[in-house]
Amino acid sequence: MQINSIVRLSAAGALALVIAAPAFAQDTAAPAAEGAYVDKGDIIVTARKRQESILKVPVVESVITPEAISKAAITDVGGVTRNVPGLVIGGNVLTVGAQISLRGVGTSTLDAGVDQSVSLNIDGLQFSQGATYNVGLFDLAQVEVLKGPQALFFGKNSPGGVIAMRTNDPGPAAEVAFTQSYEAYSHEKRSELILSGPVTDTLGLRFAGMYSDDDGYFFNKATAQPGTGAVTPNSRFGRTEQYILRGTAVWRPTDAFSARLKVNHAYQRTDGAGSPLGSCPDGPGLPASAKVLNPNVQLINPNDNCKVDRDVYIVDLDPAAFADVRNGGRTFMKTLQSFGTLEMTYRTDSNMAITSTTGYFKTTVDGMINGVNSGHAGPTLFADNHFTRRDTTEELRIESDNSGSLNWLVGGYYQNARVRNRVVVNGNNRYNTDILAGLGIPVLPVPFIFATFKGINDVHIESISGFGQLRWKVVPELELTAGARYTHETRDDDTYSLTSMYATPVPITVPNPHLSSSNVSPEFTITYTPTDDLTIFAAAKRGYKSGSFILTSPPSAGTDNSFGDEKVTGGEVGFKARVLDRAVSVNGAFYYYKYEGLQVGANTIDPATGNTVIKTVNAASAKVYGVDFDMNYRPPSIDGLALRLSVNWNHGRFENFYGATCDSGQTISAGCNEVIGGSPGRDLSNTRLPRAADWMLNGGFDYDLAAGSNHTVSFGSNVQYSSKYTTTLGNDARTTQPAFAKWNANLSVKANSGAWEVALIGNNLTNKFTTGNCTLFDAAGGNVLAISAPGLAVSPIGQPEAACIADPGRQVYLRLTLRPTAF
Repeated sequence: MQINSIVRLSAAGALALVIAAPAFAQDTAAPAAEGAYVDKGDIIVTARKRQESILKVPVVESVITPEAISKAAITDVGGVTRNVPGLVIGGNVLTVGAQISLRGVGTSTLDAGVDQSVSLNIDGLQFSQGATYNVGLFDLAQVEVLKGPQALFFGKNSPGGVIAMRTNDPGPAAEVAFTQSYEAYSHEKRSELILSGPVTDTLGLRFAGMYSDDDGYFFNKATAQPGTGAVTPNSRFGRTEQYILRGTAVWRPTDAFSARLKVNHAYQRTDGAGSPLGSCPDGPGLPASAKVLNPNVQLINPNDNCKVDRDVYIVDLDPAAFADVRNGGRTFMKTLQSFGTLEMTYRTDSNMAITSTTGYFKTTVDGMINGVNSGHAGPTLFADNHFTRRDTTEELRIESDNSGSLNWLVGGYYQNARVRNRVVVNGNNRYNTDILAGLGIPVLPVPFIFATFKGINDVHIESISGFGQLRWKVVPELELTAGARYTHETRDDDTYSLTSMYATPVPITVPNPHLSSSNVSPEFTITYTPTDDLTIFAAAKRGYKSGSFILTSPPSAGTDNSFGDEKVTGGEVGFKARVLDRAVSVNGAFYYYKYEGLQVGANTIDPATGNTVIKTVNAASAKVYGVDFDMNYRPPSIDGLALRLSVNWNHGRFENFYGATCDSGQTISAGCNEVIGGSPGRDLSNTRLPRAADWMLNGGFDYDLAAGSNHTVSFGSNVQYSSKYTTTLGNDARTTQPAFAKWNANLSVKANSGAWEVALIGNNLTNKFTTGNCTLFDAAGGNVLAISAPGLAVSPIGQPEAACIADPGRQVYLRLTLRPTAF
């Protein structure tokens, strides 16, 4: 559907709703959205898939309310990190998607075949593949970030935690809302439209639509070197157009039955994709002896400062130099997603609730990048992905809600999924062996230069699990729970080779195309609530994530592309309290977890070709422990003022990781000093987990001030701090993010009736450019002359460079919201 058609349709719907609004019933039976304020001292959460006070739940979680979402201009998963210490998201390219870490536990591999250790759950549908996290966020009722393993309540097991989001439902009255915002640095124009209300006494409908486009936050200053297959790119990098359409229907024909249907369709296209250089140890202006192939060809732009900042140097591709290149040689990323859930609940006369949650998800991701992020000469190769995923899920829960001392939950979960990834890596036909010969380098086989790899992985996933929990109120103040989830999962990988992008796939054989695993993950909690304002709890948990197959690298006959399961065991103890007549709420918890087979990324060099090989491996073991603490204070003497502070101290280290692969071009003196099975390796025991900062803090305030009898002025500020962390395996300074602090602020004026609001929002006003993902590779050598001895020496043209994906710097939003029904 064309955007103009969407706008016309939305406008017509808005007009119809405004005209019809006075006729709507005002007391519809449709339920309110889950997750909302009860009063200023309490928040309702759904951490155990039922509505409970956050004070009474034996789970460590951070909650972002609709007010906080609005004030922080949170429009994607990355924005959540501004409010949750311990949560770090690293950007990525192609179909790999976001890399999320919580308390230092997460996915660090450049592999589209890995399920995230921290899963995303939207309206009951679980997302676990990084590329699916690109879906934008708006019209949210609440965000809950549950820390630590979650085995019982959110579909499949999540060994690192869950980011659970609930979008808004139709309310009891007609609602029309229009929001227009503008971001000054990326020139983003963003429009949102909400049409909602009761249709009958038992049926409520809600339509939410969002459209945005921007010029790209980053500046691409690359210039093409003639005759090398390079094209000078657009001056802005990361230009994005996206839209999201969501429909919600809530039906409650009787007090015993309710149904909620959510249907989403999302589109996003970004022009300009890749990983800019964040470190060039040999310097960006390389001497002739360090240039790739010959003195007249230079891949790194001489003007590149090789810093993580707003400037990018990545050229586009000349289609005449690259076979099968798409989009006219312009690097890009495009995502199309359709997903939804149907939740149905029946409450029996015997105080039982039977809930069915049916989910469907389908995504297509296409992307093409400059394979070595070259900023002057054409790259030696390009990489192209076509990724599809389809999931069908069903969860059935039966739960008692008796007034007596014993209650129970039983349920089952089924997932059927298919993940298919076509990978094409083609070389630059402008490079040839004559250039190498001119340098006195021995002429090498043509595949060495042309780096041609093509293939398809087609993975079929079937997962079935049963779960249950007993809750026993020993006395009114003391609750004991015991639960477990049993999971059996199979994965099968059909592998194919290709002679060209659109050629007929040819089946090939790999050593281990079938994976099967079974797991039991128990969970025990003790919750002691001596008063309504104090809870003390302890939990012991296990978590699990199935192994899978490497999808980012094309399959190769005879090469095992599988990796094993990830498991975790541990627990936490904590307290939640409200003191000083509930003016202060304070929460704290200590946690300790041990991980076995943690799935991590390892990029190695193929000694036969010199090309980088992307792998996912199982780290032997890791240990994570630390403290979460947060406090909120509303001074009774200053109405409208709220102060907050959240702190995460975390110690995340590999306990035993002997035999890890070496970095690209890593020398013996730099730690590549082990030999495992005849291949070079290193010992990463006792090194830091990727994105595991020792300290993360978030503190700030919000103040609502009456401006006359009809208006309110609100302003607030917060500071986000992180100590240093690594972004990949090892302690290399080139892939380490130094400590940083980001300052955010907001100011708004609104009518107390809710008819309008004007807001000015500034994020990262300190203009700190940070990254959650860096990768070492041989940028100056075009990734084809990476080593002179396999894994044991630096490249003949110098040390490897770091490619880093930067988070945006300073952002300033101006936003206007209108609600015609409130005038």
